[in-house]
Amino acid sequence: MIPAVLLLLLVWTTSVFAATAGSAILALRTVANQPYASDATIVELRGERADPMPDEWRILLADPSARGGVREVSVANGAITSERTPLKGFQNVAEMAAIQTSQVSLDSSNLLQLVREQANEARVAFQWLDYTLRTDPSTRKPVWTIRLYDDLGALVGTMGVSAEGGAIVESLQMPDGSPLKKSPSKKAGGLLGKIAEFTESTARKVGDTTLRTVGSVQEFLVGERTIGPKDEE
Repeated sequence: MIPAVLLLLLVWTTSVFAATAGSAILALRTVANQPYASDATIVELRGERADPMPDEWRILLADPSARGGVREVSVANGAITSERTPLKGFQNVAEMAAIQTSQVSLDSSNLLQLVREQANEARVAFQWLDYTLRTDPSTRKPVWTIRLYDDLGALVGTMGVSAEGGAIVESLQMPDGSPLKKSPSKKAGGLLGKIAEFTESTARKVGDTTLRTVGSVQEFLVGERTIGPKDEE
């Protein structure tokens, strides 16, 4: 029974992360290697409605060879899925600071880990995220901005992380800019909540021994054990 539960958990978790856009750094490199990139500058990377990763990365370039001076490229798993040169909807792109891809060392998977830890600590319930990578015009360094949303689409938190070294430059805070306070009564939401709810409902059906095992799997997946007794040290 225990191996079956573990297999079910692993298959379920794999399906959660499947069919995503893959590495953000790979997406940047893919676009940087295109012929038009030699005369253009990458100014923004976005991943929207991520659960926990987006379906694609959208990369914006200031490109003098494109009509309107803007090129938008969508990338998934290192392959370009679409490309357009819009005439409307983008302003002041040429004035945005360029992203130096060589400075970006914090990839999307490690960024998600930081976000998860911050949300877990603050007990922020979220359903999906928006990722944005830009260069800070004052420091000339690339910075990730992450926005967390609940299941109704309301913004519940924002944070900023250095894409160069992974340092948190803006701790998780409320939409109005005030710091988040720890609230033990809240449950983690989104992917964290899904894992907790799934493992807990499964554990109730298979007894105390499996409860301990499922709790260990939960601790491995989300970094926190809320199910079952801890293993004896």
